[in-house]
Amino acid sequence: MLTKRHFVDKINIQNLYALVKYESRCHVVNTTEITKMSTKGNRIDPRVRRTRQLLRQALMDLIPEKGYNAITVQDITDQATLNRATFYLHYRDKDDLLYKGMLEVLDELTASNPLPVAEAGKLSIDETWKTIEHELIHVANNLSFYQAMLGENGVWGFAHMLHDYIYENTEQRLISIFGELPKGPVPIEIVLAYIAFAYVGIIQWWVEEDMPYSVEEMADNLVKLYALGIYRAIGLEADLNGMRRD
Repeated sequence: MLTKRHFVDKINIQNLYALVKYESRCHVVNTTEITKMSTKGNRIDPRVRRTRQLLRQALMDLIPEKGYNAITVQDITDQATLNRATFYLHYRDKDDLLYKGMLEVLDELTASNPLPVAEAGKLSIDETWKTIEHELIHVANNLSFYQAMLGENGVWGFAHMLHDYIYENTEQRLISIFGELPKGPVPIEIVLAYIAFAYVGIIQWWVEEDMPYSVEEMADNLVKLYALGIYRAIGLEADLNGMRRD
């Protein structure tokens, strides 16, 4: 599980999450060679994509073994069986590789996940199930990445990014269905924070345990949790009339 130690020690950079958001929008080293071979219009040359995948996977393979701080560029290139010159054609340093890798994965997650539709002004259970399935398939297809980033030697900043993705995506879904954020007995910001943190925790547990339940089983159970609530999901009934308000 992630602990306070991970937040303080795992990456020795001030305000990692803010840096991730800022740095991910900066261009990597732009040389004539890499520009010629990497883009044609908006398409990335397959050779460049393959090289970046090798470097990202090398970093993901090393994080569980060594922890992010101990990893060097030389370690990454040795693991990827590439030379350092090739690395620096694509990235400034290992932080640049990390930032862009995190953003690429979340961009892929966003692109694969359409907003669910409403049925008679209500959330569609079927569409909610499909949305969760899309997200879990993405996690399963990038299992080594999520295990590295959310594991014992992982990077705390990614958990924050994933939390924000879930919070903002859920918020947008609700607005797309109801035209505004719904008002219920619990303030909506508490509901959204609860969903986001719980979902990050579920994903972390699922990948750390090597996916003991299938994508379909996880989607079924998460929809039940959403639809039933925690008390009913474990077979209890809640009597709010007796709740103390001292």
